[in-house]
Amino acid sequence: MKRLLAFTVMMLLLSPLALARGEGVTMLFSFAGDTTLGGHEGWMDYSKGTFKVMAQEQGYGYFLKEALPHFSNDDLTMLNLEGVLADSGEGQNKNVNWNFRGTTDYAAILTLGSVEAVTLGNNHTADYGEAGLKSTKDALDAAGILYSLDDKTFIFEKDGVKVGFMGFTASSYVNYKALLPRMIADLKEKENCSAVVLQYHGGKQYRQTHNNKQTEDMRYAVDSGADLVIGHHPHVLQGMEIYQGRTIVYSLGDFCYGGNRKPRESEYPTMVLQAALTFEEGGRYQSQQLTIHPYQISATRPRNNYQPYPVFGDMAEEVLALIQKDTPFTLNPFVPGLGAVQERVFR
Repeated sequence: MKRLLAFTVMMLLLSPLALARGEGVTMLFSFAGDTTLGGHEGWMDYSKGTFKVMAQEQGYGYFLKEALPHFSNDDLTMLNLEGVLADSGEGQNKNVNWNFRGTTDYAAILTLGSVEAVTLGNNHTADYGEAGLKSTKDALDAAGILYSLDDKTFIFEKDGVKVGFMGFTASSYVNYKALLPRMIADLKEKENCSAVVLQYHGGKQYRQTHNNKQTEDMRYAVDSGADLVIGHHPHVLQGMEIYQGRTIVYSLGDFCYGGNRKPRESEYPTMVLQAALTFEEGGRYQSQQLTIHPYQISATRPRNNYQPYPVFGDMAEEVLALIQKDTPFTLNPFVPGLGAVQERVFR
């Protein structure tokens, strides 16, 4: 796993006393939103403008190249993998308008991009039924990529401290809601996790403010024991809140998104969200601190070039303004070289 942390960022995350004593553990996680490695089944034979053509022309390292400065300097990077990795269209659900698929070797895009984990808790995981889901899991396993989906969780460990990860789509969350407190308790009590991160795929598409259902479901996750709740699905950025000493981020927006060849203007602003979780000596959870790194999903318009890249100046301010619009507290500003480092939130 990746362990490099810039000294200036560490100074923001840890108290001078803790640094001097070398006490406790800090983990830095990077999160980004909807990532479709491939495209709609009906685009497979197109000769231009698709994710497949770009992969053939540019190679698999192209897509996440601009995000590597963030993804390679953390402990774990996690994306929402919205689509299937399969070498055929077996099991395609033709009752829905969009079926997203990339070939199994597209898993290399994740490894080349320094991505260690994904959530499969989204509405496109089942685009190709059980056959597609199995193929996706097998491709991720072969590439060494961790994943979460409903009751399939994973655990990340650093210096003896463990963090559990969960992922749900809004429809499956309903089925697991009554079980969630016990599931989180099991991660903490039986698996000795010091914290749990839950990802939630829900909300209204293209709406830049979260709705009551998101609030209810994501706050419930905190009430059930989750320590950080991350959302996606609306395809646009939404805000965040501090609830019961934990952070809820309502929507990360799109990221490396092969599901739209001509994105809407509202889809272009996005972010890499980095969360530093600190733990006291002995592994007891202490605090979290989030940093917003403004991005755009593509450097070209109206065609998507499927290569998200960090932005600065006015474009960075645009990203912060969109998040601020849906955030009840004042966000700290963007600082070049550091991002928009938010206040540390203690348990």
